[in-house]
Amino acid sequence: MAAIELPATLQKRIEESGPVDLVIGITGPADAEELRAKAAAGLKGIAAKAVVAYAGSAEAEPTAASTDGVQLAAYPMPENKASLAFWLDVAAAQRSVLELATAWQARACIVMHNDLAALEPEALQLLTEPVLEGKSDLVMPLYAQGKYDGLINKSMLAPLSRALYGKRVRSPVAFDYCAGASASVKLTESGTVSGQSETPLLWPANEVAMSGGRVSQAAVDIHHEAQTDGLDLSAVLTELAGSLFQQAETNAAYWQRVRGSQPVPCYGSVHFPQSDREPVDAKPMVESFVLGSRNLEEIWRLVMPPATMLELWRLARLEVEQFRMPDALWARIVYDFALAHRMRRMSRTHVLGALTPLYLGWVGSYTQEVGSATVEDADRRVEQLARAYEEQKPYFVSRWRWPERAS
Repeated sequence: MAAIELPATLQKRIEESGPVDLVIGITGPADAEELRAKAAAGLKGIAAKAVVAYAGSAEAEPTAASTDGVQLAAYPMPENKASLAFWLDVAAAQRSVLELATAWQARACIVMHNDLAALEPEALQLLTEPVLEGKSDLVMPLYAQGKYDGLINKSMLAPLSRALYGKRVRSPVAFDYCAGASASVKLTESGTVSGQSETPLLWPANEVAMSGGRVSQAAVDIHHEAQTDGLDLSAVLTELAGSLFQQAETNAAYWQRVRGSQPVPCYGSVHFPQSDREPVDAKPMVESFVLGSRNLEEIWRLVMPPATMLELWRLARLEVEQFRMPDALWARIVYDFALAHRMRRMSRTHVLGALTPLYLGWVGSYTQEVGSATVEDADRRVEQLARAYEEQKPYFVSRWRWPERAS
């Protein structure tokens, strides 16, 4: 099903202009004049016929290329059906942009956040050139992150995606990335799963990896302000982890054959922040874990085996300063919850809600481990966790294939 229905004025512009090299799609509304100025500066040095698309009125007239070579086009945003599901709205906008690029027969499509942080010459070049030069089918961002940035991604999304799909991509769900023509089609077709009423999130690297496409990363010095106002942690975990668990269920035949992981080409130099925030107080997070171990024990026992419950029981009795959650234990916990999500022995909302205090326990452990570490050392610590997910994958495969035995 099409993500968007292109208005007649836009369809006419596409026919008149013919195929383009690059569509830059802003996944949200933007000021047209600011967008034109930033795009003109960002595209200098990139020899490509480009269209810059932004969310606007379906009746908006596309503008022809001006003297600076920039052609703007407003595309209609899909209906917002999930105002409390932030990433679902992002995925819907990204699909609209990718579908527009496919209609325009673009060789490459870069989607980006509407704060326009990626619309800088260096970032734009790093993300688009590998695709335009035929070196890659998909370029994902390697963001410059501090020790405490993106912890849901670092603890679950990236290492689980890496273990399942075999590509060492640090941000498998992202605001900014560049897809080639074939990858754009693949991503727009990765639509609604049978039995789901909503369009799932987009996991570009996982989808392209499954199709045999070439995935790479670009080290971009981009910082997006976290849009967390009004967002509940359990709701965010439900949205992100739930989507990845659903993708694992859909693609089980593929990831069970994947062994290990492979690094992907990286363009640009990795950026590390010069300084990081003050150390985080782990006590509230550990206390949330301990409270969860008391109040959610019945649900946890339905999800995790006795050996894991025993380890958690021991952790709950440690002083905050001694609290450390082993990587292998955390990886098995995430695998157990992915299996429980599949088995549907209880409401998926209850399953994912019961994951929240366990995640906070991991965060409490991690923040104490890296509190005095450099950003580079913390990055190596995250790599160690990703390897643990790979080492524990046989545990997940076994439980997935023989869930009755696991029960």
